[in-house]
Amino acid sequence: MDVNNTPYFLLRGQADFEQGSSHLSWNPSLHALTLAQNQALRLPASDPAAALLAWQASRPLALDSFNQIGRLSVDGSRVEFNSGRGYLTLQDSELVDVVAPQGSFTDMAFAAVAAGGNPGFGRPAGDGRLALPFSDAVNQHGLLLFHLARRWQTFCEWGNAEGEDAASQTPLRACIDAEQRVWLISATRLMLCSGEPLPLPYTPETIRFEPEQSNPHPLRRVWQQALPEGLQALALCCDLEQLYILCHDGAGAQTILSRPLSDLADAPFKVYACPAELPFAVDLALAADSSLPDSGRLAALVPRAAGDINFTQRDCPVLVLQSDSETGSGNVQLLHERYPLQSLAVPRFVSSADGQLRYQAAADPDFPEIVPRPRELHALRRPQFNLEGTALLHELDSGQVDTQWHRLYLDACIPAGCEIKVAVRVFASRQAPRPKPVDQPPPLWNPLPSELPFAVSLAGQQPGSSGLFEILLQQPAGPMRQLRGRYLQLQVSLRGDGRQSPALHAIRVYYPRFSYQEAYFPEFYRQELSYDASQTIGPANGADVRERLLAAFEGVLTPLEGRIAASEQLVHPDATPAGNLPWLAEAVGGRLPLHWPEARQRRWLRDVTLVQQYKGTLAAVNLALDIASDGGVQRGEIVVLENFRLRRTMATILGVDMDDGDHPLTLGTGMSGNSIIGDSLILSESDARQFLALFAPELATTDEAAQVKAFFEEYAHQVSILLHGRAVGLRTTVEDVLAEQLPAHLQYKIIETEHPFVLGISPLLGMDTFIETAPPLRRVTLDDTYLGREGVLKNPAAFSPEDINALAL
Repeated sequence: MDVNNTPYFLLRGQADFEQGSSHLSWNPSLHALTLAQNQALRLPASDPAAALLAWQASRPLALDSFNQIGRLSVDGSRVEFNSGRGYLTLQDSELVDVVAPQGSFTDMAFAAVAAGGNPGFGRPAGDGRLALPFSDAVNQHGLLLFHLARRWQTFCEWGNAEGEDAASQTPLRACIDAEQRVWLISATRLMLCSGEPLPLPYTPETIRFEPEQSNPHPLRRVWQQALPEGLQALALCCDLEQLYILCHDGAGAQTILSRPLSDLADAPFKVYACPAELPFAVDLALAADSSLPDSGRLAALVPRAAGDINFTQRDCPVLVLQSDSETGSGNVQLLHERYPLQSLAVPRFVSSADGQLRYQAAADPDFPEIVPRPRELHALRRPQFNLEGTALLHELDSGQVDTQWHRLYLDACIPAGCEIKVAVRVFASRQAPRPKPVDQPPPLWNPLPSELPFAVSLAGQQPGSSGLFEILLQQPAGPMRQLRGRYLQLQVSLRGDGRQSPALHAIRVYYPRFSYQEAYFPEFYRQELSYDASQTIGPANGADVRERLLAAFEGVLTPLEGRIAASEQLVHPDATPAGNLPWLAEAVGGRLPLHWPEARQRRWLRDVTLVQQYKGTLAAVNLALDIASDGGVQRGEIVVLENFRLRRTMATILGVDMDDGDHPLTLGTGMSGNSIIGDSLILSESDARQFLALFAPELATTDEAAQVKAFFEEYAHQVSILLHGRAVGLRTTVEDVLAEQLPAHLQYKIIETEHPFVLGISPLLGMDTFIETAPPLRRVTLDDTYLGREGVLKNPAAFSPEDINALAL
């Protein structure tokens, strides 16, 4: 609600702007509703029979993160790779060839891994696994899994189920999801395999107890599900949440099946029918790129037309799956955006470790020995939009009879030559016939970035073209221009010039109207006529004109009143704009380090008065250091220790509680045999003076007093600060904080170490006893790395790690 307690509906996001117009589309990169692109596609002619033959003859190709190419041998029995020395046979760590256990391999799929770059948006991130399904086409089928970095290989196999033929059990295509599970399709089934070998070789011995199964999670087929009757699978792919399967019915029609990756029950597939204008496709992959994160787009590869000698019909279709939430049915929408191929040697996408979409192109003069050659597939950067598009949005229910709808706020971008028109229709019952939409005045640009206090515009604020726009909802004619009814439905029309499109990011609909005239004016100024929806002709009466005139002032004043009501945000450390932080610090008598990150500055401003209140104490010093180190004290990387606590008496002192649970050096690990017998029973005369100094200096004799005084002078007014781990690099920051927070008579000493430890235990055990998240291991550097402590030798996820230039790591 706003300051007038006026509620609103907010439309923001793809679900809120769901509509059935083919001229409009949701742009995932802008997070806005825009005109759909309308480029003339150059698609090959559809020939299902020839496409199926090309699908059967196609061979897979894989590309690791270092541009090394992997393929299957001519007979499909082994894996070959090319790292610049010609094609060689892939081998594991024991120099054993990667060979199909039975028959030949049918596919080769990568788990996308970020090496030298991040995986593509929406693509699963893997660790360098290569899935290789195999079959002898008779009764032996399975999956071989090879790890490019660890260089192990393992496989599982299965036979034909009773009453089923080999086609239903033969794995044809594979893909690996984000959890490193392998999804397989046969002609009529979907299968899932999961598991891996033990991290190190394990040899059982008969002289000791051994588990029944050495590997609790071996690679095996854990689940399978039949595809819908009458459909045959051709290809599959997955994103972070969904699995997509391309199928055909044997008569030339195609569908795409979808199911969630997390649900392993035999839940029904969601079926999306492919449009007639889509040629017969033989492969499927995610089409999202870096400019369209999480777009949900799929690329379908179509074989080259037989008679297209010059390859003019070269575009790769890009699809979006659309479902009707009311009917549950779905269909595939063909996007009119061009993704041209330069050439096409094999109608199958390349399985790429970096997640980039690639296809198998013909050889070229630059790399004549690479046949086929992996090429990246990108959209043609020449947008061409529909000139206009109109869509009806969801019906909004106010829950109140005879609601007077008030105002629209649009967060939008309307470039020159483009426009957004809004029409509304209001009705009292969903069973009643829908009236004709009523056109509203053009949106008026508002200089405020948002009608909400101190909020920013989603579209970016440019005077007159982007930012906040508003519309006062009204009838175009009649004595009363009000719009009344329980339900409201918006009709949005976008118009562009073909090269650019308006973008609608969000709509906020306020209801009912807060009228200055009805709230503040005497009764004889108010509206006396009753609302009649049929009275839409003639001039407005005086009360209606006055109400809409005052609404113009209300539209300016209400956002300003909202900013005043929310003005405490300007002085709250967590909500104030970053530019206000320096003067807020001066207001409380502090000095804000301007070079600090914004999050640290806000925390410092939030706790600076607490530090000032207890300045000079151990608690205040710890808090100031924790702020300056972004939590280093809480993580145990910075320990402030008063030196007298470093002095431990080894005497058995009966009657004294020696609990060290809060001691920063031992953390409760000390063992004591003390018994509570008396207040000062000591069984070690040599440590009596230490006891007197620590517990009862007033009981010391004249001779002992000098030694007690010397003890205090040796250990008093001294502080040690232990820095370890990441805190070692913050020594300058720690020194600045100590100089400002410690009392002047205190002396401090900083002790650095590269490893976290508990000081009273680590020297005795000779190991790291401080529990924390271990920092990532770094690359080994000669004469600079301690192997096993800060760096390890590890194979990169490549077909041939030895052929990778060290600089590429």
